[in-house]
Amino acid sequence: MEGVFERLFILLDMSVSIFETGISGCCVELQPVFGTTEAAVLHMLSGGANNPEGFGPILDVYACTAVGKGLMRGAHVHKVLDEFFFPASGSALWVLCDMREGSPTYKKTAGVVLSLNPVETPNNVPLFTATDGTFPRLRVPHGVYHAFVPINDERVLITALGSTPHVPEDYVYPSWDEIPGVKDLVGDTFFALMRDPRAEQKKEIH
Repeated sequence: MEGVFERLFILLDMSVSIFETGISGCCVELQPVFGTTEAAVLHMLSGGANNPEGFGPILDVYACTAVGKGLMRGAHVHKVLDEFFFPASGSALWVLCDMREGSPTYKKTAGVVLSLNPVETPNNVPLFTATDGTFPRLRVPHGVYHAFVPINDERVLITALGSTPHVPEDYVYPSWDEIPGVKDLVGDTFFALMRDPRAEQKKEIH
């Protein structure tokens, strides 16, 4: 994990800090919070489609959820869809892997934890919360594998903005052995808890 989160950039409006994950184009963006840690306004994307930090039109606004420590959600790659993800409740580990052939970070795996509150993270994976005057959003471009996993038994709720409507044909589901380095990322103990409901239920999920 050395060097992954060392560089700090400032976006166009000079108010959003960017922490790179080490995967090209995939980063955590810390937006300013208006208020206090007890009561605040948390902007998802100020100005919406007109915000230069975005990806143009926002054609899908949705939420996804999971409950149960280690239960994976998502675990797919998009061919076209770009997404922003925001923590709404609970604490989730995000596993990210660059599946874009030709990318300078092809097959690099990284992880972050998004949470509204401070928590202990698996194997000291970097944590981003809403308790330091910022609100984290995770930018995931198409071609980057992403899965989120609750790190405790609290229900996780994630809200999201998408650049295209939901299209089932846009989803690619790599096998678990195509994602390198996950055990090294999260540690043996948490890795043993991780499970994909598609493998258990024999069906795909959005």
